[in-house]
Amino acid sequence: MQSAKLHFRSMAVALFVCSSVFTLPALSQTPTTAPPATPTTITPAQAPPKLVAPSAEECLTRVRGFEPTLMRLKETCKSTLSAIIPDPVAYEKTLPAFDKVIADKDAKNLRNYGGLSEAFYYAGDKEKGKDLFSKFEANAVSLLGAEDTFLGLVKGDIGLLFFFENNYPDAETYVLDALKKVEPHMTAANSNNVLSSYMCLTLIYDKTSKNDKALEFAKKAVELAIKQRQEPMK
Repeated sequence: MQSAKLHFRSMAVALFVCSSVFTLPALSQTPTTAPPATPTTITPAQAPPKLVAPSAEECLTRVRGFEPTLMRLKETCKSTLSAIIPDPVAYEKTLPAFDKVIADKDAKNLRNYGGLSEAFYYAGDKEKGKDLFSKFEANAVSLLGAEDTFLGLVKGDIGLLFFFENNYPDAETYVLDALKKVEPHMTAANSNNVLSSYMCLTLIYDKTSKNDKALEFAKKAVELAIKQRQEPMK
């Protein structure tokens, strides 16, 4: 199994960008000038109206409204990961021993161990998931490189699980650290992960009465959703 297949959140949260919560007609638009009503004049085609994010308070309202959809992703994530790794214990037996992976500087199988840690977490074996993730995290930078985002993607997925379980302290810690690793290297491939992290943090701060932070991340979520629609990333 290829390590790339062990990461699932980008697929599961793709609906964020398509949701009417963040798109027309709810978002405001910059005004456009009507073309002259002169039948003999040919005017250049106008660009589509540019979407503009509403106030931070309105952004927060929109993210709050999306919470039920976000929570439904828990089962989607679990079933998707289960389809990829039906039996985490059996899959681990197909991998080289972890010490050998480190000794051989085997980046591919280090990623596989990182993905496997997610599988254990989502299968309910948090003790095993935490043990594998700790080993993966301790070696990720040295083997994968400081700019590689895979550690951030895995950590964000685990943080999302904590959020689903109302474990807000651990969710905040994991998701914030994941953002530090992914946000500076955001691409089209991982932008949905960044978006779901923004939304997750918005709701965590909203539920824990940290209003300024909730507003900050709600604004970031809506602005990123708009950017995804209007400025395709590479």
